[in-house]
Parts: sequence; structure tokens; C-alpha cells
Amino acid sequence: MRTLAQRLAELGHTRPVLAPPASKYRHHVQGGELLVIAGQIGTPGAAADGPVGAALTVEAARAQAQIAALNLLAALEAALGGDASRIRQVLRLGVFIAATPGFAEHGAVADGASELLEAVLGERGRHARAAVGVASLPRQAAVEVDALVWVTP
Repeated sequence: MRTLAQRLAELGHTRPVLAPPASKYRHHVQGGELLVIAGQIGTPGAAADGPVGAALTVEAARAQAQIAALNLLAALEAALGGDASRIRQVLRLGVFIAATPGFAEHGAVADGASELLEAVLGERGRHARAAVGVASLPRQAAVEVDALVWVTP
């Protein structure tokens, strides 16, 4: 099986370096076969010109969701010691989007993360999902993505 870095390279992406947590949390916590990946953001400051639905376009927010998913994959790989074969299934993805009160295209933004995970992991990357609009996110990010993943011990 190819590594996550190899699959990302095939898709034209570079696996980001996992930055240390920005606050008092861990990037991942495992309980049995369930692995929780903490929220990963896209580019810090991406929503500084306004939330999605104002100055930030759906297309720009989708790109931020994809960056957040790349960061999530870096955290997932670190949690598994680089062994992507341990991934059985991404069970749930939570996508938080800094959006205006009237914004209604949360799913289109979240698809940026969902499509990337499916492209990288195949069927194992298909998941249940929640896409939620929020007033703001840490470090003025436009998108934050977290995950629940079923892994082999």
C-alpha cells in the first residue's frame, strides 16, 4: 500500500508538516479502535476579510476546507505512526465554516474536505458529516475540520 504522502503526491498535493497544537489540546486521542482527530484549520487568517457569504467566496472556502483536510491527514498519519494501512474507515467528519448568518452553502464548502479524503483514501475516506456555520474560528480561519476514524489497534 502507498503511504499517505505518496497518494497525496499522485494527486498533486504536498503533505503539510503537522504544527504543534496552538493551545491546551492534543492533535489526536485514541480509545480502542476509535481515533479522534482534533480540529485542523486551513490557512490562519483566511477569513480576515470577512466570513463566507461576505468577502470570502464559496470557492475560496472550499480551498480552505481542502487545506484543513490536508492538515487533518497529517495529524492522522502522526497518530498512526505513518501506517495508513491501519485506517479502516473515516466514520465522521465535522466541518465548521466561518459564515454570515444568511449563508446556506455549507455543504458545498465542506465538499472540499470530503472530496479530498475520498480521493486520498478511496472508500475508506467516505464518511458521515456535519457542516456547521459559525460566527468565527480560531486564528481567523475560514474552515476547521475534525474527524472520528475507525482504526486497527
